[in-house]
Amino acid sequence: MKKTALLSSWSLWLLAAVFYALDYFQHTAPSVLLAPIAVSLHVSITQVGTIMSLYFPFYAISQIPAGILLDRYPLRYVLSGACGVVTLGLWLMMSGHYEGVLVGRILIAVGSSCAFLGALKTASLYLPATVFPIAVGLTNTIGVLGGILGQAYLNHLILAHGWEAALLRIVFFGIGLSLVLLWALKGKADKQKHSTHSSRPWSVLYHPQLWLLALYAGIMVGTVVNAFSELYDVVFLQQVFHLGSQSAAEISSMIFIGIAVGGPSHGVIAKWTGKRAWMIWGCALTLLCFSLMILTTQLALPVGILYGLYFLIGFFVSSMLLSFAMVGSLLPKEHQAIGFGLLNMVIGFCGFVFQWGLGIVLHANAHTLEPHHQVFVKSFLILLIPLLLSLGLVFGVRRERQG
Repeated sequence: MKKTALLSSWSLWLLAAVFYALDYFQHTAPSVLLAPIAVSLHVSITQVGTIMSLYFPFYAISQIPAGILLDRYPLRYVLSGACGVVTLGLWLMMSGHYEGVLVGRILIAVGSSCAFLGALKTASLYLPATVFPIAVGLTNTIGVLGGILGQAYLNHLILAHGWEAALLRIVFFGIGLSLVLLWALKGKADKQKHSTHSSRPWSVLYHPQLWLLALYAGIMVGTVVNAFSELYDVVFLQQVFHLGSQSAAEISSMIFIGIAVGGPSHGVIAKWTGKRAWMIWGCALTLLCFSLMILTTQLALPVGILYGLYFLIGFFVSSMLLSFAMVGSLLPKEHQAIGFGLLNMVIGFCGFVFQWGLGIVLHANAHTLEPHHQVFVKSFLILLIPLLLSLGLVFGVRRERQG
């Protein structure tokens, strides 16, 4: 591929990745929107939080339909339309009515379901297969940065102009992005053969290797990221290592920095080791680092080591992104998006299951007479069991085709 054509292909992928950054922004936005929306609607923060939480189940159940749409219809129409749905949802949230916020949040979830899958589909159509694993990692990195930077920017806008005016600016951005996607993603993506009309896209769901990859990835993310990092790691650091809230939050953020750095790095490493081999190493090293963090709680580790350990946990857990690259090797292009959708759906549901399950374990252990820090250690040790299972699952994945 000529340099000019390759640069153009990367630019098109970047546009789709920006849509994923807008999606990831929807994960972090509620933390700064809850209070102002609750005050504006004269409802409790809990009620607004309940609406915001609807994003995740609707996002998860929309993954398979989103994959089918991306496989069956021209990419630019699906991504532009999905971005338009997200934008409509943001606009409805400004309605000043409880029902508008509710419907808007659901529309945001449904539209966002195409974002990550669409970025991967764009990469698979426009970029050489040899760089697809790197594109997967970079897509995730851009998403994480969109969540972190978008949250800070939204908070700034809310303080300066109010939450309605802040969302209006995001709406204008969404309209612009939707139009750019419609204009830019043409050519190769428009020329997809729509043979899937006569084939059976649902047959992809019976692929056993796909389910192994989905369960492996779901366990990796569900245990380390969703159950531990997103909910309990700050409290764990405060209780076990006796850190202040600021220091604990800074150390906690190292997991996400590790994920952002690790995403594209694993794609580069996998070019030398093979995707399956590095997935095994990444899973094993995640298990090792997570075990060290739990089992060394009595050693009074220096804060500097905790920073490094949390970074390594994030770095190695992000090796699960290679499972999406493996799907690109397992399935033909016309069925890849539905395969990506299955992985994303299972990851979403695993996050819910592990958050819920760990909460039950912590609640049960809290009724014992053990000190608080021992309750956390005892509960988190249980997470090592599914991590061991994920290592066994990735061993069951066939080696990718070479070349």
